[in-house]
Order: sequence, then C-alpha cells, then structure tokens
Amino acid sequence: MRIGLFTDRYLPQIDGVSFSTESFRHEMEALGHEVYVFAPRPSWRYKERSSRIVRFPAVKGLFWEDNLSSLFFPPQVSRQIDKLNLDIIHFQTPGQIGLFGAYYAIHNNIPLVTTYHTDLYEYVKHYRATLPGAIALSLLVPAITGGGMSDYRQALSSITPERNIDRWNQKILMRMITMIHNHCDLVIAPSDKTREQLLGWKTTSRVETLPTGVDEITTKNREISHVRKLYNIQESDKVMVFVGRVGTEKNVGLLIRAFANIARQNEHAKLVIVGQGDDIDSFKKQAAATPYPDRVIFTGFIDHLKLGAIFKISSVFGFPSLTDTQGMVINEAARAGLPVVMVDREISQVVVEGQNGYFARNSARDFASKVLKILNNKELQARMSKRSIELSGEVTPRKQAVKLLRLYEETIEQHRDTTNKPQKATNSQL
Repeated sequence: MRIGLFTDRYLPQIDGVSFSTESFRHEMEALGHEVYVFAPRPSWRYKERSSRIVRFPAVKGLFWEDNLSSLFFPPQVSRQIDKLNLDIIHFQTPGQIGLFGAYYAIHNNIPLVTTYHTDLYEYVKHYRATLPGAIALSLLVPAITGGGMSDYRQALSSITPERNIDRWNQKILMRMITMIHNHCDLVIAPSDKTREQLLGWKTTSRVETLPTGVDEITTKNREISHVRKLYNIQESDKVMVFVGRVGTEKNVGLLIRAFANIARQNEHAKLVIVGQGDDIDSFKKQAAATPYPDRVIFTGFIDHLKLGAIFKISSVFGFPSLTDTQGMVINEAARAGLPVVMVDREISQVVVEGQNGYFARNSARDFASKVLKILNNKELQARMSKRSIELSGEVTPRKQAVKLLRLYEETIEQHRDTTNKPQKATNSQL
C-alpha cells in the first residue's frame, strides 16, 4: 500500500501529533508498506534526509500560535504527489498542510482519512489568539471540500460574531471540523471521548476509535542514578509524576493543590512535573506558595527517550487533564509499571478503576485521597504496577498499526463502491 500522511506537526517538533504520526509511519513501513510524510520544514536551513518525507517552507504562529504554518504549495508539489500513485491519504491536522492533503485527495478521488488528535473545542478556550486563524481556515474549507454553496453558507454562518469570544471560537471550530470530516471516508478518534464528541457534532462519516500504541521506554541504572542525584530524590521518596504541556488546559493547578494535601499526610511524597509551557512560571509561583515548595520539582523539557528513568523513580502517575483526546503518556507510564490517578475516564483504555489506578473527581481533595491510597500501601502499589504492565501491553505500536492498515483496506474498498458517498457513523472500537 502507498500511504500519504499530511501533517502540520512533525519531528523534530515533539508533541502527541508528531509522536503518533511517526509511530504509525515507522510500524507501517516495517510491515512492508510505502509511507510518505508531508510536513513543515522546521527552519530554512533544515535538510531532510529521507526521500519519503517532503518538507514545506513554514513560519511559526501565523494561524495557530505554536504551529508551523505553510502557505505556499507550488504546482510541482502536486505533480510530485501524482507520481506517487497514493492509495490513500491520511491527514493528521486541520492546518494548511493537512488541508492541502484533504484537497488533493478530494479532487483526485483518493480515499481520505483523518485523525482528530487535538480537542480544539476545549483548546481555544485557553488560547483565544487562535480566533483569527480559525476564521481564516473556516473560510478556506469550502474551497478545499468542493462542497458548493451549502458549505460556503455554513462557513459564513459560523463566523458570525458571538458576544462570548470563547463560544464564538468554539462554534467556528466545531463547524469547520465537522464540515471537513464529513468529506472524509473515515474519521479516526483516538479515544471513546473523542468519538462521542464527533458524533455529537453530527459527523456523518464513518468514525472509529483507534488509540496510538506505545512501547516501554527503556533505561539504564546509571541513568536512574543520575536522575535521582539531579533532582535530589531519595529511594525512600514517594514520587507522583506528571508529564505533559505545563499549561492551564492540562489542569496542572489542581495537581499542585492536591499535592499540598498529599505532602501534609506523607512526609516522603514529592511531585515531579515534566514539561514546558507558557504557564510554567505561574505554576512555579503556585508551588512556591504551598507549605512544601522544596518538594515540588519542575524539570522543564526532557527528551522523550529519557523519560524511562523518570518513570522508574516514580510511584504513581498523576494526570488531571480534562482536554486530552487520548492518553499516550498515560499508557507509557503504565508500560513502565506505574499506577495511574486521573480525572478524565474516557481517554485511556489501559486504566481500569481499582485494578491499576483510580479515577478522581475534578477536586484537589479527592485527587489527593486517591494518590495517598496508593502511596501508603506497598502491596496495592505493587499489584497495580503489575496490572498496568499487563493492560498497556494490549496497546503496542505494532498492534495498533495492524488495526490501522485493516481500516485503510476497508476504506479503500468502500471508497471504490461508494465514491463520494459518506459512510454511516459507527460506534465500534478497536
């Protein structure tokens, strides 16, 4: 199979979309398929080594504040894609490159798949500067889909101003995303939560749930010793770790408030927050204002491949976010044998209440009580650790890639039979 992946977020940029795209690309190529990635060039001097990765000139923050935006797609690009004879196109982002892939697929009658990686509906409430980009892209979608006047009328109605800027932003995003999704043969939701959201928006295309697979991040004893020394973490310490973007949309403030309760009741407890984000300084101030500032550690960015040592020194993984579409980092923590305490029940298939973790209410007190259950009970922690490894072993990169390829095959066959006819949405889960 010859597969085209179009994405506005890709390596060397590190985030969930980049990781998912690269994970599937690597596994599908290992299974004998030809995979071509179309992505932004991270800098003008960047030189791509792979002939199967096509880079476009890009600038940062033109439409989305932390996205690389590409505006120029010369005619030779289309001719280059023509020569590839792609069997299917899968776009990962509703940005310029992703939508270019959608345009090419629709206008060349190629089966089209997309994954809704980011909960933009919630995201825009925390990043209002995305509004101009949302308006611009919304007006572009009818030209991309070729949907005629009905799509243009819908796009124009979506940009009618609302008194509440968050509601206006959300209305634009919801209608834009649904419009483009309804011109796809298949929409992939990385979690049940996302699938239900898309179906609630009246997505008429086929919708399937398919999380990204994760492998164990290996580490060595010397790396573990280095991390303990670097962050002054003793073997007797009980570490709750969080990994992710350090932003308000991740609910990090609740984690810090919960830890104040945890630290008061467990003198060996420490909180390690791994990641970077625009709001990190405000969270450092919040931590400094607690009675236990020396027990809250901000590591900043840590390379993904070095997270293994962080997981090994930790006792529990805390994840308070309510805006994620899937739990890749949760699954990675589980693969490392960590019990999990989280708030959102619908973003991970590898956390089972009472077996390898707990679901807490969106409350610092309840979150703290669930974490303390684990930290204060060695036998429970060991049992949950073992179960985490077992459950996460069912969602590996290879297993998920095989499922994706099966979906591709079904989509290609259905596209041949019902060209340009949307498929009925389903509730199936893989």
